[in-house]
Amino acid sequence: MRCLRSRFRFADSPGLSRHDAATTRQRRGLALLCLICLPLAAQASELDVRLAYARADGDSWLVTTRVDIELDDEAERLLRAGLRLRVEVEFAVARPRPVLPDSQLTLVVRTVYLEFDREAERFIVSSPSADARAEFATMFSALRKIGYVADQPLVGQDELQPGEPHIFSVQARLFPDESGWWSRNVTGRLGFGLFLRSQTYTWSVTP
Repeated sequence: MRCLRSRFRFADSPGLSRHDAATTRQRRGLALLCLICLPLAAQASELDVRLAYARADGDSWLVTTRVDIELDDEAERLLRAGLRLRVEVEFAVARPRPVLPDSQLTLVVRTVYLEFDREAERFIVSSPSADARAEFATMFSALRKIGYVADQPLVGQDELQPGEPHIFSVQARLFPDESGWWSRNVTGRLGFGLFLRSQTYTWSVTP
């Protein structure tokens, strides 16, 4: 018994011209590229300031912001293994100047930490400066908590010149907290999207 093996060469198929065959190959290449890139894009970590606004209350200006934080599966695995992440949200107010760089009036950095408690099976969000601690069942819930900051005191009303525009800004940063665990386990393996910096979100306020 003989086994017959068929051979197919798309470029030589009688129903396709050379131009059509080249186009077909290009489309297949693009489709393959999309299949490769889409999973990577879906798993990428992200840090983005989505919303920020200021309001006057009493003697102070207060800022509320929402930062979207997305971490990939590898980041969650490292958290569960003992990694501690540090998240900083930086608030600033500056007075614009026509020629010289803007004159910064104030700068406030809010720092929180994210880690995983193996015994309790909970993600822990803590803020040493505020002596606050909260537990969450999922990393998603913990990141939502970290990303929402309400009524952060920023600057006194008497520090802003009435009738003049002032530039308010918010920027977020996320990176591993320096520790022995990080040095022992992850040094040299920085491809997990754990060093993130958002674009600066700015808007103008005129008292």
